[in-house]
Amino acid sequence: MLHRWIDLGRLRDWRPSRSTPVSVAAFLGLVCTLAIMVIAIFDVTPIVVRSDSMSPQINRGDLVIARASSAGDVAVGDVVSVKNRAGVRVTHRVETVDPFGSSIQFTLKGDANDVPDSQVYNETSVDRVVSTIPKLGYLFAVAVSPIGILVGGLLVAALAWVITAPWRRANHGLEAY
Repeated sequence: MLHRWIDLGRLRDWRPSRSTPVSVAAFLGLVCTLAIMVIAIFDVTPIVVRSDSMSPQINRGDLVIARASSAGDVAVGDVVSVKNRAGVRVTHRVETVDPFGSSIQFTLKGDANDVPDSQVYNETSVDRVVSTIPKLGYLFAVAVSPIGILVGGLLVAALAWVITAPWRRANHGLEAY
């Protein structure tokens, strides 16, 4: 079925050209721009999961998409993400919801954990998980790491060199006359 739209023989014979890096960079730029637009338009927060405490539903390396929500709108069974006393983000399922002054008191528990979290969370707003994208968190984690930033910078430098290289050769040729 695929062969109706793509000439597989031509695809096998494909070789990169001088414009390939520019095309790849343009595609990656488009993907990044679309991701930023989705995050801004839908007011969501991407969160990389760093443990298996919510497995099998949410696993280490998954990317969860969360939306800010009033703590009063959260129900038992929802999966929320909050920061604990140490400032570490915790993404677990709500076990109990109790009004506590002007905030809501939550007890959270990871699906893979035997007991609820020892900390009780007093929150006025939380990030409620609305979607999970398996394994995409690994890519995000690498991209924002020092190595990922270095590699991204090197790719930008290489792209700049590829784009300007024809101009340098053309100018050099003119100088020879």
